[in-house]
Amino acid sequence: MDEKKLRVVNYLNQFFGQVGGEDKATVGFMVKDGPVGPGLALQKALGDRAEIVATVICGDDYFAGNVDGNAKEGAKLVASYKPDIFFAGPSFAGGRYGVACGAMCKEVGAQLGIPVITSMNEENPGVDLYRKYAFICKAPNIARGIPELANTMARLAFRLLSGEREMDLVAWENLPKPSEYDYFSRNLLRNELCDKSIAERAVEKLLAKLQGKPFESEVTPPVFEKVPPPPPIKDLSTCEIALISDGGLVPKGNPTGLATRSNLKWGAYDMEELFQAWEVAHAGYFNDHVLNRPDRLVPYDVLRELVKEGKVGKLHGTFFSTSGNCTVTKRCGEIGEEIGAEILRRGTIAGAILTST
Repeated sequence: MDEKKLRVVNYLNQFFGQVGGEDKATVGFMVKDGPVGPGLALQKALGDRAEIVATVICGDDYFAGNVDGNAKEGAKLVASYKPDIFFAGPSFAGGRYGVACGAMCKEVGAQLGIPVITSMNEENPGVDLYRKYAFICKAPNIARGIPELANTMARLAFRLLSGEREMDLVAWENLPKPSEYDYFSRNLLRNELCDKSIAERAVEKLLAKLQGKPFESEVTPPVFEKVPPPPPIKDLSTCEIALISDGGLVPKGNPTGLATRSNLKWGAYDMEELFQAWEVAHAGYFNDHVLNRPDRLVPYDVLRELVKEGKVGKLHGTFFSTSGNCTVTKRCGEIGEEIGAEILRRGTIAGAILTST
C-alpha cells in the first residue's frame, strides 16, 4: 500500500446527506466536499490513512426512477475524484436506499476496479440484489450504531487494500472470510484447501447431528415463511374473483415500468383495455405464446365463460400484475402484501386466482 493518504468517496441519500427528508427524495445528484453525516464517523474510523474527499448525494425516489442509468451517472461523479476506495451508506433496512447503494457499488466497481463497500440489514432487498458485486457489511434494521459500522467498514477496506491473500483458497485470492469481517457472503464459489474430504466432513457432521452435538453446516439453505391457506370459498357463484400474475403481462407501453429482471414494482390495469393491447415485461421465460394470446398466462377467457354460465359470480375489472424474474424473496413478500391490501381495500373481491410462468 502506498504511504500517501488514500482517497475515498462516499455515497449517501438525501436524508443522511443532510439535504432533507421524504420531501427531498426527488432531488437529483449533488456533491459535497469532504465527509457528511455518517461520513464523519467513517472518516474517524479511517484515521490518517485515508481521506473522504467528496460525498455524492442523491434522493431515493430520483434514483429509483432509473436505477441503472442513475448508477452510471453517479459513477461518473465518483470517478472524477479518482478514489482508491468507495463506500455507500449504511442504508440499514431502507429498500430504495439499499438498492441505490448496491447499484452504485456495482457500477463504481465495474468502472474503476476499486474496492466497493456498503452496509445493510439482512432484510434489505439490496443484499440479495448486489451481494455478488459488493462487500455488504451487516447492519441493524434501524439507524443506530453508526460508529461501530464505520469501524467495520474501514477495517474491511484496509484488509482489501492490503493485497493479503487467503492462503486456504486454492487460487490465493484476496477474499476475506465473511465471518471474520462481518459482511454477507457474496455467494461466490471458490475452491478451498481442506484437511478432510467432503465425504469425511459430511459423515462427521451427520454423526454430530444424530448425536445432538454442535456442528456447523457448510451449506446455508434458504428459509421460506410458511403461510397458512385461507378457508375455501363455499359458493363461487356468488363471488367476485380477481386475477393476479407474476408473468409480467402489462398494457402496451408498460405504463408502470415493470422491469424484465429484478423487478421491484407491480401494477393494476383495466382488464378490458389490457386485453386489447398488451406486452410482456419478463425475461425469465419464453413468452411468445403469451404475446400471441395472453389467455395462455391469465385465464381471462375461461373466467368470462364461467361467469356467463353462472358458476362464478363476477370477474373483477382490474388485473394485478408483477414480474417475478430474479426478484428477491423479501420484495416478493412485500408486493404480495401490497396487492393483498389493495384487494381488501376494494371490499368486493372474495377470492383471487394467481397464475405464474
